[in-house]
Amino acid sequence: MSKINFVSILTFILLAIIKLSFGQEGNQIQLITEPKDKAYERMHINDLKPVPYSYIRESDVFWEKRVWRSVDFREKMNHPLYFPETPQGNWRSLIQVLWDAMRGGEITAYAPGRTDNFEEMLPVSATKLEIELTESVQSRVPDPNNPDQFIDTIVQTKFSPQDVKILWVKEDWIFDKQRSEMQVRIVGICPVKEDIDPTTNEFRGYKPLFWLYYPEIRPVLARYEVFNTGNSARRLSFDQLFLQRRFSSYIIKEDNVFDRRIDEYATGLDGLLESERIKNEIRDFEQELWVY
Repeated sequence: MSKINFVSILTFILLAIIKLSFGQEGNQIQLITEPKDKAYERMHINDLKPVPYSYIRESDVFWEKRVWRSVDFREKMNHPLYFPETPQGNWRSLIQVLWDAMRGGEITAYAPGRTDNFEEMLPVSATKLEIELTESVQSRVPDPNNPDQFIDTIVQTKFSPQDVKILWVKEDWIFDKQRSEMQVRIVGICPVKEDIDPTTNEFRGYKPLFWLYYPEIRPVLARYEVFNTGNSARRLSFDQLFLQRRFSSYIIKEDNVFDRRIDEYATGLDGLLESERIKNEIRDFEQELWVY
């Protein structure tokens, strides 16, 4: 073999090694094109879509129970649903995400009334909701012309997503005999605000603001991440959080012949025990199917 051929072969081998080295993903140099708030390009949340539900045939529904739950954002486990109070890029609170999507026309809100049946509730525009949720409070302020005198004035406070501390969840628990498993499907959610008397500051109950049809809002929930205290590289979306039941709640109503909430016939400790009884009834139903 001539010296020239040997040099050519050696040069070819070296070039091949260099090409393979720089061709590996781990050895690529990350070029900065525009400012990013991460050390790497994140596509996990941005490309997420709702996880499809398994199809349930009516003939396969062996047992079903509808319940209504209350999710209190002030509980520690539910803090990822409430924070941050101020949006930070793609990281926003649940109510902020829903409120922005509603004002942008992506999702439809339904006016609460005597029923929460989506087949009977009427859609309401975001503009009308903003007007209805604006609170007007009469207040006494110093007179600009005479500071020693006070005058009555009306102070208007616009709705803020941070005012919502409670979320109602309407869901169906279904036992699918085809798959022999219990499945839960959220039908709708409703942000709730505490009703406080502006004069006496007394608590008068809870005021439902609007209902959202959950299957419609799932694509929106899948695009926004939830804070993960254990690992910021593995943040879930809101849709995944609800799908995996990573929230704390208690039952406030089950479907019944009187259409009553629990607090209408049991209060205090009795109400909590009734909520636990309904929860255990759902859990025990599936377990007792496998008792021989």
